[in-house]
Amino acid sequence: MASVNVIGLVDNTYLKPYGSTKDIDVLIEDTARYGAYAIAINPVFLRYAREYMARKGYTFRVVAVVDFPFGAGTTEARVDAIKRYSQYADELDIVAPMGLVKSGLWDEVEHDINTVVETAHREGKVIKIIVEDAYTTKEEKLELYRIVMQSGADFIKTSTGFEERDYAEKLGNKTGAQVENVRLMAELSRKYNPRIGIKVAGGVRTYRQVLDLMRTAEREPDPMRFRVGTSHLTSIVESMRSNH
Repeated sequence: MASVNVIGLVDNTYLKPYGSTKDIDVLIEDTARYGAYAIAINPVFLRYAREYMARKGYTFRVVAVVDFPFGAGTTEARVDAIKRYSQYADELDIVAPMGLVKSGLWDEVEHDINTVVETAHREGKVIKIIVEDAYTTKEEKLELYRIVMQSGADFIKTSTGFEERDYAEKLGNKTGAQVENVRLMAELSRKYNPRIGIKVAGGVRTYRQVLDLMRTAEREPDPMRFRVGTSHLTSIVESMRSNH
């Protein structure tokens, strides 16, 4: 396969709870230097990042995480957050309502996801639903993926990167972006929503990994079709260079 510039598909991410404005400065400068598509940050830094970018004349996208990393807020609180964060963010990555998913309350899951997608689109924003694959069984994935795809969300996203390994292992799952889950997303999207984008996140560190996941997702290298969430941008850049 000819070399693909995957850096333009990256949401360069910094979400650690102990991060400071200095970490956001570095994130923004790396994004500008390497040409990533967006930064993905905690909402507390949205205004700061916008002001910093305006001073520097940077125009890449800003992604806010919503109800992160648990997906444990009420639908009303999630809607309110989307409206508030939309003042500064171009895109919103929101965690699926995991407690409702694990309770099998599928009507409530569907209502929540449809409502948050509708809210984001009314605000003119791109919305990605994080399905936190490490926490769900195959049966739960089949239902959750369907709901996300039929909601009209712009993207389905694999994980937060904050999963508890012990719980995942009890279910026989691995954390992060896994090929078999991305394959299932691609397969179900053919049936429910061929237009939905797929975002892989969690443990993505190499150029080869990105290419494998993109191929599995059956998506072309277009940032509205396939996206990579990673806090390892520089290691992807280095592995891309050494691949040539």
